[in-house]
Amino acid sequence: MKKLTLTFCALFALFAATPAIFADGPEAYSGKKEVMQPAPPVCDFYRAHEWDLSIWGAFMFASDTGRFDQFRDPTLADPFFPDTDPSTLDVFTGFFGEQGNENPNERINIGQVSKNQLFARDNTWGGGVDVKYFWSKYFGVGVEGLGIAAQTNFAGGGLATLTVRYPFGRFAPYAFGGVGFIDGGATTYQFYNEKNVIGTVAAPIVPPALVSADVRQGFVTNEHEFLTTDAVYNNHIRGLGQLGLGLEFRVTCHIGLMADISWNFVFGQEDHPDKFHLITETGHDVTEFQGQPFATTTIINRALELRPGHSSDNQDFGMARFGVTFSY
Repeated sequence: MKKLTLTFCALFALFAATPAIFADGPEAYSGKKEVMQPAPPVCDFYRAHEWDLSIWGAFMFASDTGRFDQFRDPTLADPFFPDTDPSTLDVFTGFFGEQGNENPNERINIGQVSKNQLFARDNTWGGGVDVKYFWSKYFGVGVEGLGIAAQTNFAGGGLATLTVRYPFGRFAPYAFGGVGFIDGGATTYQFYNEKNVIGTVAAPIVPPALVSADVRQGFVTNEHEFLTTDAVYNNHIRGLGQLGLGLEFRVTCHIGLMADISWNFVFGQEDHPDKFHLITETGHDVTEFQGQPFATTTIINRALELRPGHSSDNQDFGMARFGVTFSY
């Protein structure tokens, strides 16, 4: 009886100890324990001590729009009108026109087409690059270079910038400003042009004694009047200021997409407005009798020509940028 009692006691103690022995698993019982590795942390999309390189394209629009599609009658735009040149006889067509020695190749600036004095058009495209260093998660400084496809003349500049951002998740709205310089661009003016083609008379149909030397030797066979709209280049460095707002989205920890809009102020150039200048064309009408000159008349024509000035007025512009950012 005592042996049976001892046997039951031994079995009960064994069953009671078994859960404690295997509580930490077979490995713990065997003396070996597995170390669980923690999951890798999610990257911080926006960091302190971060370098950003942004490459972007931009649509740029002028603050002063133009009148680039205007149409005018070149004859009515003639700055020499009324013309005091004497009439000469074109023996073939009966056309009365200017003599060959009167204003044969006129090109006169008759006025500015648009107030805009940078793009020489209403809007254009451009591009540039930014390099920024964020000493904290929220504040950064950098440099910006930009180029503008102004009409027939490139414009470009650079700025030192300050950026303030407020990241949350993958997004970071930001505000920025900068100061720098800009050079190039153009202003658009309208020019009056006249081209004369001088012909000769092989056999006059009227008695030579009754025809002037200009008719016998050379006369205007074609007088072509036309208008052109041409750019006059800016050749002065101006100051440039910039203010803007934008948003960045990080696709990965190191690559993002950015879009912003800014207003750019051009300033700092001495103001020299456009001025009108009187030009004078002088010629001579020689009348002959029986091959000999017996009368000479001096012909003087006068007209006003615009001489372009320069200033930093009417050069402000807006800029909408879209690009990619590389962060390190």
